[in-house]
Amino acid sequence: MININSVTFKRVCLVLLLGGLSACAAHYPLGIPEEQWVLLTPQQQLDARSQQVALNQASQARREAEARAREAEAIKAAAELDQRRRDAGYGERVQCILESAEGYIRGRWEPVRPLAMDLVSGYPVEITLSDTRNRYQQDLYAGFDGQVVRLCRSPRALQWSANSECIEMAATRQQLQRGVSRHLEQEHFLRGSLYCDLVPQAPSGRRLIIR
Repeated sequence: MININSVTFKRVCLVLLLGGLSACAAHYPLGIPEEQWVLLTPQQQLDARSQQVALNQASQARREAEARAREAEAIKAAAELDQRRRDAGYGERVQCILESAEGYIRGRWEPVRPLAMDLVSGYPVEITLSDTRNRYQQDLYAGFDGQVVRLCRSPRALQWSANSECIEMAATRQQLQRGVSRHLEQEHFLRGSLYCDLVPQAPSGRRLIIR
């Protein structure tokens, strides 16, 4: 049996771990290949298993920390949006409903559930499009600039004036004040009826709460 000292063993483990060799089987700790594993002493195998457990625990702790950070960021963003809605002046906040709609999902048109949106000028939001049988979901991004409501495949597409990544409805403040409905369609993306109107302005000295 080949004698592998602890320093050499650690170096071998590090090289194998960082290299991501395709020959490394998942059956052995640290990705050590079988031909190397059988040459290790029982103590070295035990050390390898212990190191693998430590790595797994560290990886799990990192994932949990990242999840907590994402959750905290989502809570912060939701609070900022809620505050922005409360502070919005008349004409800066619009509520919309997308209905009788179909999304182009997995290569074909699928009926989708109605979507309700509460948008503030200059503050894009992420929404989820679901088919009527709840089999598929697709993330969309909605934005409002005071005159145009856009629903896009990506947040970057919201910045473009016109493109194949979005459906959009342009209307004047007067039209939005009365409420406006349009049938919108973008090939291989989304089609349906979009209705939007402005959130009423609260009387002076009172705050209007709309949920």
